[in-house]
Amino acid sequence: MTFISIIIPTYRDNERLGKCLDAIAEQVNHESQVEVIVANNDPESEMPDFGKFPISLTIVNESIAGSYAARNKGIEVAKGNFLLFTDSDCIPSKNWISKAQEIANDPQSDIIAGKVEVFSRTGSSYGKFDQVFAFPNEDYVQKEGFGVTANLLVSRKVIETTGGFKTGLLTGGDREFCHNASTHGFTLTYDKDMSVFHPARETWEEMSVKAKRFGGKIPQDSSKALVFLKLIGKFRIRTSDFSTVHRADISLIDRVKFLGIIARLRWVEAAESMRVFFGKAPGRL
Repeated sequence: MTFISIIIPTYRDNERLGKCLDAIAEQVNHESQVEVIVANNDPESEMPDFGKFPISLTIVNESIAGSYAARNKGIEVAKGNFLLFTDSDCIPSKNWISKAQEIANDPQSDIIAGKVEVFSRTGSSYGKFDQVFAFPNEDYVQKEGFGVTANLLVSRKVIETTGGFKTGLLTGGDREFCHNASTHGFTLTYDKDMSVFHPARETWEEMSVKAKRFGGKIPQDSSKALVFLKLIGKFRIRTSDFSTVHRADISLIDRVKFLGIIARLRWVEAAESMRVFFGKAPGRL
């Protein structure tokens, strides 16, 4: 059976990390060839005692800000032939590990992206929005050539060839990683049966934090004037926004609400990009 290293970056998220680990503990047995590595991205904070864990649990610390730097720290100590990535706010499904091992024992590709099912506890408009748009992982794989690190199974040879994730990125590192792997000839597929659950962002505050994080990544160009013009363009409402919300499974009322949310998020992201352009350091928030 292929040995798998589960790598979970975390940043001041102990409560949800505990639930993630509980879900993992419930599905392992004496035949499970797995280890868990928690990569703490805030070394100044004390990690809780997770008690007697049924499998090997290693905690490593990474002071360089960003989940991708934390994942690389986890990779450094990982022993697995395959590396299985998720996040501390995710809850793996009951057969997540067994499905990953099944795939790893007979891999048809080098990188496998699994399903990320978003759930809302409150049913708020923001929660519903996130359920629809947050993690369309199958579309990402088929249309954009990457899978999110909330649920990603990666062969060791991919890491050895590419060197892992790009340290320093605060967002977009999963896209960069998969595209880099593709240039080296590695293949990517999607498997809906290897799934995790992810909580929806239920409030505007949670939604805007993500938008600001994306806004911190501004275009790179030798011409400052051209970059400025690109940032001005980020404030506009795009015709594609209307087609995005025009789906049969979305009610007319929700379409109007969702379009308003998209507009607000664009403006928050664009404003943050402008602040970074004029000298503000991008933050992890």
